[in-house]
Amino acid sequence: MAVPRSRQKDWAWERYVGIENCIFHSFTPDFRDLDEEGIRHDVRQSIAHGFASTVCAVETGLSFDEAKRMVAIVAEEARGKILVSVNLIFDSLDKNVEMVRHCAAVGCQSALLGYPFHFYPADAEEIYQASKRVAEAADVAILMYPSHKFNFGRLDPMGFPLSVIDRCLQIDNVVAIKMGLLEPGFIHEVYRRWNDDVVIEFPWERWWPLLRSQYRMQFAGAGAYELFQSPEAPHLVRYFNHLLADEMEAAMEIYWRLTPARLTFEQQFMPTQALGSYHWAQQKYYQFLTGGNGGYTRQPALKLLQLVLVVAKRATRAIGLTPTDDDALFYEGRANRARRTR
Repeated sequence: MAVPRSRQKDWAWERYVGIENCIFHSFTPDFRDLDEEGIRHDVRQSIAHGFASTVCAVETGLSFDEAKRMVAIVAEEARGKILVSVNLIFDSLDKNVEMVRHCAAVGCQSALLGYPFHFYPADAEEIYQASKRVAEAADVAILMYPSHKFNFGRLDPMGFPLSVIDRCLQIDNVVAIKMGLLEPGFIHEVYRRWNDDVVIEFPWERWWPLLRSQYRMQFAGAGAYELFQSPEAPHLVRYFNHLLADEMEAAMEIYWRLTPARLTFEQQFMPTQALGSYHWAQQKYYQFLTGGNGGYTRQPALKLLQLVLVVAKRATRAIGLTPTDDDALFYEGRANRARRTR
């Protein structure tokens, strides 16, 4: 990233404006290799949707070398058209360091600071030292990610030690906080303490009107928001743009129109999120409905039941979208079928 560390916080205020979605990996039919065409298709879809940034969700179903290759594909396809971030939740801190250096080498703008799931620090100091090591490994913008996923609630009743966030924000290239803890008291503490210092990103669209009006929130995500919109009808992007322009009446009109998608998203998405993981295939299906590549994810993966597909399609129709109605195409993937039928 060609931005001096001393300017990276200013850069974040300038560039982190809008909504961030996710990019998921696609595979060839035998699941032995990444489907580069399918991944590039989804990058182009993210751009067409009007998202400001996309995060590579590479923490499941991929070898580390495959994760690096996917990040390089996304960065190359996205260059100059959409910001690219990477989720740093690998099996060791060494791999997190290696990936953040790879991000810098291939042209990603940022990385989301996570921790290995087996990381069991003795105290907040150990968390800080691990965070500092990864953050300072390369000239890439770093977003803090306070989340229940890392089991730090055993060290602090807030769920993530605020002292770690405070110290990490003194590092030049730690430029933002993505809220991963949806506990209202924790949300209040983060915004109360650091809202004027760094960009704070929030994923749950139900909260955006409140956070925009009270804290001037400007960056939202990350999520599989394609259930709420298509490139031809970018409802969620328009909703957020109205909030950014302080056009609250117009924003809330769209907010209420999106209620069927909101309720479906929360019903299907939140149970796995509360357990610390996600239903990757389900989120890929949301993207597929409005033009994404589709294709199942490699195991370990949750099963995708037909009722989930039916309800998701019903939600998109209820907000005025026309979803792709060929579920067999989802399981095959658009790029795979295109190659097969050439």
